[in-house]
Amino acid sequence: MLWIALAAQISAPLPTNMIKWFSYDDMPGYLIERAPGLWLVGIRVTVGSDGAVQSCGVESSSGTERLDEFTCKRIKQRAKFAPARAADGSAALGVYRTSVKWAVADSPFDSSNASIPDVDVSVARLPAGLKSPALVRVMFAVDAHGNISSCAAEPVQPFERISNSPDLVPVACVQLVKIFKPVPAKDSAGNAVPSVQDAIVRFSLQNQAAR
Repeated sequence: MLWIALAAQISAPLPTNMIKWFSYDDMPGYLIERAPGLWLVGIRVTVGSDGAVQSCGVESSSGTERLDEFTCKRIKQRAKFAPARAADGSAALGVYRTSVKWAVADSPFDSSNASIPDVDVSVARLPAGLKSPALVRVMFAVDAHGNISSCAAEPVQPFERISNSPDLVPVACVQLVKIFKPVPAKDSAGNAVPSVQDAIVRFSLQNQAAR
């Protein structure tokens, strides 16, 4: 149970200016011409122990290659992070994973539930007050071989539709260790090294998950 005992001591890279990553002026004209639509780009941002963005890669394509490339380009230009922290409190290499939403519509619509989960969990019921699907974002240590330890709830941005219910976080961590296979981070020389990463676990009610 060591991975639980150390959970509170790690931290994943923390975005410090996410609201400034993109602006309305960044919306590509070719998306406006194709409206309406919603495009999700799943990204993986490797952050050095100094908090600088080391690389940005696309883990899940929007279906439009130039939009994928543009998304990472803007993140590399603008994103700032507080570095990850290892179990001993020292600054560490980290990986921040999320999805960027590009939406064009004739009228406002709610895209907050649009996400790219790493693990899907079907449950008979959810804690009181939560609606299905409920999203939990967790952070965890990953060694050079891709093994997970020290899983805990990750701080979330105010505008994210993430619940991080205390009742669901332990379940999310257990399911993550069982199912999710993280990609080890690499240093500037291309060598696999220990890191702190994150993931999203989606909980859906059984009757909804079966649809």
